[in-house]
Amino acid sequence: MKDLRNLLIGAAALAIAAAWLAMPAAAAAKDGKAIFEGEKCNLCHSVPSAGIEATSKSDKMKGPELLVPNDAFTAEWLTKYIKKEVEHEGKTHKRDFKGTDEELKTLVDWLLANKVPKT
Repeated sequence: MKDLRNLLIGAAALAIAAAWLAMPAAAAAKDGKAIFEGEKCNLCHSVPSAGIEATSKSDKMKGPELLVPNDAFTAEWLTKYIKKEVEHEGKTHKRDFKGTDEELKTLVDWLLANKVPKT
């Protein structure tokens, strides 16, 4: 009886491990808003179209609202800017992005999806 119980426990553990390993990577991936907040981008930036307000009370720390006009920036440019590879108005991005390249792509795609119409 003890052998049967051990066999069932082992089989259950193996099934759980197999299910965890088979979980698609996309299911575990964070969405852009979660990455934005997880990287603490909302300390300096707000994204009004997503209902996100900057949390910093310091004017010195506040960055621009991320009201991305339709054609203002490309995904390639935003990626380079966040990685500090290009400048905007003579300045590089202030903070280092600590996420993965995949998370950066997800973040940039999310930012571009929250575009506002040109006026």
